[in-house]
Amino acid sequence: MIKVSAFNIKILAAVFMVMDHVCYLLMPELRILHLVGRFSFPLFAWLLVEGEKHTHNVYRYGRRLLITAIISQPIYSVVFQSLALNILFTLLLGLVMLRLIKRYSQLWQQLIIIGLCAVVAEGLGVEYRVYGIAVIFLMSLIDKLKPQVWLLYWCFFHFILVTLFISDIVQYWAIIAGFIVFQFNGKQGSRARWFYMFYPAHLIILGIINYFVQSR
Repeated sequence: MIKVSAFNIKILAAVFMVMDHVCYLLMPELRILHLVGRFSFPLFAWLLVEGEKHTHNVYRYGRRLLITAIISQPIYSVVFQSLALNILFTLLLGLVMLRLIKRYSQLWQQLIIIGLCAVVAEGLGVEYRVYGIAVIFLMSLIDKLKPQVWLLYWCFFHFILVTLFISDIVQYWAIIAGFIVFQFNGKQGSRARWFYMFYPAHLIILGIINYFVQSR
């Protein structure tokens, strides 16, 4: 298998996200784009875990997420005609959860933290809600479990949670993302400070294209 850097995975996550949004806004008949787009969020969750692990200043990291989330929200709401909070808020909440779990080492404390974050995700209406928080937590366990054990949990989690709480069964395709992250070569690769602006920028571009297509 081809090994990839964190930068490569970041590019893959962005490409899969754009494919998903192109399907939703412009080409709903190309269902394959939506299926492949399911890989995106788990990869972003993994990148968040890696970012939290290696950052020298978690507050600055969180501040960048928050600022980009706030800038992106009105664009996201207009483009998707949605009142949900965009994915960056989900990642920010996940970052808070990861830091709190590190601070409180007892299992019962960690379960309470995860549960509270899941409740907050549902209450605020962030993208992916409980599923998003659970995926971020599972991605944080990759270094703590044997690959076979982690993949078993990953697959079991999707079959249970998606079946019970997510009506769109194509989310099962996200399982494949769990195999992608195991191709990580341990290297960070090129830096991508531009990446924070990529999210709102691609929404603006797709929104403009969609506007002209709809007005024809």
